[in-house]
Amino acid sequence: MVADCFPNSEIADGHPWLEYLKKFRRRWCSLWLRDQFIAGMLTTQASESCNAQVRLFLKPKHDLDLFFIHFSSLLAEKRRKETESDYNGKQSVPYIMLEDSPILQHAAKVFTPDIFNRIQKQYLKTEPYIMETLSDTRDDGMTGYLTYMIEDGERSDERVVLVDISTRTLVCECRTFITFGVLCRHMIKVMRHLGDFGEASMRSIPDHYILERWTLEARKKVVVDVDGCVGPSAHSENDAGIGIAMRYRETTAMLNQLATKLSMAEEKDYNKWMGVLKKVCNEANKALSKTITSEDRRSIPITGLTLKEKSNPRSNGKERYKSMNEKERRRKKRVYRKGMASNEAVTPNNNTQPDDHLSDLDDTIAQW
Repeated sequence: MVADCFPNSEIADGHPWLEYLKKFRRRWCSLWLRDQFIAGMLTTQASESCNAQVRLFLKPKHDLDLFFIHFSSLLAEKRRKETESDYNGKQSVPYIMLEDSPILQHAAKVFTPDIFNRIQKQYLKTEPYIMETLSDTRDDGMTGYLTYMIEDGERSDERVVLVDISTRTLVCECRTFITFGVLCRHMIKVMRHLGDFGEASMRSIPDHYILERWTLEARKKVVVDVDGCVGPSAHSENDAGIGIAMRYRETTAMLNQLATKLSMAEEKDYNKWMGVLKKVCNEANKALSKTITSEDRRSIPITGLTLKEKSNPRSNGKERYKSMNEKERRRKKRVYRKGMASNEAVTPNNNTQPDDHLSDLDDTIAQW
């Protein structure tokens, strides 16, 4: 590029900054990033999006206290939007443009609405593409297919897709799935062709091409460490309760799904599987009662947390917050009492002497 742009310049012989960029080209050039999963994000897209969200809640004049208050509001707003999107995705059905497509029907049940729309766009782009078989089965058991489209009488967007039907494996030259995690139009074109010609395994998206982060059930998953354990160990000193909570969450999610299916089953199937379930539960209770000791049944304290003692709300010199209605009621009572006291002071009792009236007034004032 330097030789073509600067043929008669000293830069063509070498430039420090350009040589530096070339040295680290694998960190910024998209050609060398096709083997890395970047979820379709640009280099600075994550920081720019974060800065734009923070500016809506934070200002430079905020002190440290206001910073944490507004930052908590920002997190609460992000969690609210995530929960709302998760609810809308589970309670609504996305619009399928080609209802006869088994691939789109499968994608609509598995993926979130945003990811499904991306897959549907890739699916619709396969219409003008043409597919050819390159050769017979290779030594590694994969068959090559060439996909391309005709524009202005010439081929364009030529990609080779390797397919292994036995393992339902597809590899495309564009590497869209590797970088973004979504099937590309070239792979979908081959799947459509093979599915139309009798390959039932290609009429749905293979499981290893469904990333959990893009599915509707992503938030139901639990964290598993390298040893396959769900969360921290229940017998560890630090954060012991976290592992128990995560195991409880995973167990309840699985049992809730089973209960939903059993409730909709026929009476015969319901009685059959309920008998199996009761038997399994009894065996599990007997086995676990022997392994879980009385110490394990007690609540495990979580270190690092302390409870604040209850204190008098007025002990720190601050009164509790009063509503406008309560303030208005108290003001009316004070006005009424002052009016009653003034009436008693102005209107003496005929049956009492003046000195007695003055003494009663002094007692009333001292009382108030």
